[in-house]
Amino acid sequence: MRKRIKPAGLRLEAMALDIPEFPDHPNRIPFSGVLTRVDRPSDRAPNGAQGHRVLLPRAVAERALPSLLGMAVDYAPGLRGHDVQRKIGIITRAEIVEDRLEVSGHLFGKDFPDVIAELRARRTQLGMSYEVTDVRVADRTAPIWVLEQVVFTGAAILDRTAAAYQSTSLAAHAAGSKQGAIMEERVLKALENLAESNQALLAEFQRLRGALEALAGSPGHSLTLAGSAGHSDALETRVDELARQTEELRRQNEALRAQAERFAAQSARKTIQPQVLALLAKSGVATNLLGHSGKIEVAVLDRALEGLPTEQRLAIKSQLARAGVLD
Repeated sequence: MRKRIKPAGLRLEAMALDIPEFPDHPNRIPFSGVLTRVDRPSDRAPNGAQGHRVLLPRAVAERALPSLLGMAVDYAPGLRGHDVQRKIGIITRAEIVEDRLEVSGHLFGKDFPDVIAELRARRTQLGMSYEVTDVRVADRTAPIWVLEQVVFTGAAILDRTAAAYQSTSLAAHAAGSKQGAIMEERVLKALENLAESNQALLAEFQRLRGALEALAGSPGHSLTLAGSAGHSDALETRVDELARQTEELRRQNEALRAQAERFAAQSARKTIQPQVLALLAKSGVATNLLGHSGKIEVAVLDRALEGLPTEQRLAIKSQLARAGVLD
């Protein structure tokens, strides 16, 4: 399905596949990202461009947009390149907004739990890169290749510094409600802001402490004038205040990290089949043993499942292992 929307001052081309809704599907982890930029030269030469930077005109991208739908998203260990034989997701929507070619779809969370965990842990560093075939270049002798025709064959998730366009991005959301994903994004953003605040406070703390030490070590410091003594007192007061602020930020940091761990544990629980959760709840497992880390020790689980038929115990342990909550 193709839509062309023209708000004031903005042209947008969008296409999407009609995928039936299936809430909390364990193998559909929603993602969205900026695949590339249009009408702008790449920051570095992509693979296959023989060392040339490239430029994808908007009109060419619009014509090729239908070829993106249904194409795979791939991943290479180390996140420095492409691996077209390691398909970890699918693109179901593509649109051009301003100069951004944005894509969304889902990653195969149940099939690639370790990869998804790595992507989520490194998401602030990630970008995307497109894969194309049937490429036609306007002038192959030009320093920047202007593409006249492309057919998209897929996309790769990789470290942003390895992408041809370093302003690409990726967001891989947790399985479950959009509200939970939004909340987790807010927690992570708050953690980043706290880290920046801590660095700024630490820098000022060290600067003022250095000033105090220099003042204390200066000749004749014991005979300081009233003005100098007052300046020293002001510095010491500011150092104490910064120390208190740093400690408060540290406490907030720990609280937010604990909240992020709870979100991760909740996401893990949502990949477990409801009937397994119900059975665990009857044994007291779901409420007593799934902590903030979302992990259950095998020995503890075995004790909790005593009395159940062997087939049932194996089925539960297999499901928990696939969900990544078995320690």
